[in-house]
Amino acid sequence: MSFLLLSLGSSPVWADSSEWESGGGMGKRLAEMAEKASTDPRALAELYRMQEGYVDRAAREWRDGGERKKLQEASSLLQRNIERINSSLTIATEAADAMSTRIRQSELLEKTAHLETTAKEAGARLAARWERERAARAREREQRERDAGERARGQRL
Repeated sequence: MSFLLLSLGSSPVWADSSEWESGGGMGKRLAEMAEKASTDPRALAELYRMQEGYVDRAAREWRDGGERKKLQEASSLLQRNIERINSSLTIATEAADAMSTRIRQSELLEKTAHLETTAKEAGARLAARWERERAARAREREQRERDAGERARGQRL
C-alpha cells in the first residue's frame, strides 16, 4: 500500500489538487507517515490504516462523483454506437449478399466472359487481316522493284 502511495507521486491525477494539499492535510500526513514508516516499523500499521481510510474515502467520492457519471454516460454512448455499427454492418452484409445473388442470377459474369472472348476473337481477326494486307503490300513492293529492275536492264540493252 505504501508503494501505491509513493508511486502516485505528490499529486495523484484522480485527486483534486486542493484536496491533496489542503483537504485536512491528509496528503501531507500520508507522505510524512510513509517517511516515518520507512524507519519505524510501528508507524507502518498506522500508515496502512490511514491509507485504507484515504482509499475508502476516494472510492466513496468516486461512486457519488461526476466523473463516474460522465464515464457511465460515455460507456452507454459507446454501447449505442457499437449497436449502430453492428446494425449497419448487418445491412451492408445483406446488401452485398443480395447483389452477389442478383449478379449470379443475371448471368452477368457469363455475358462479360462471352463479350471478352468475342472482343479477343475480333482483335485476332483484325490482326490477321492487317498482317495479310502488310504481306500483300510487301509483295506488291517487291514486284514493283523487280519490274523496275527489268525495265532498267531492258533500257541498257
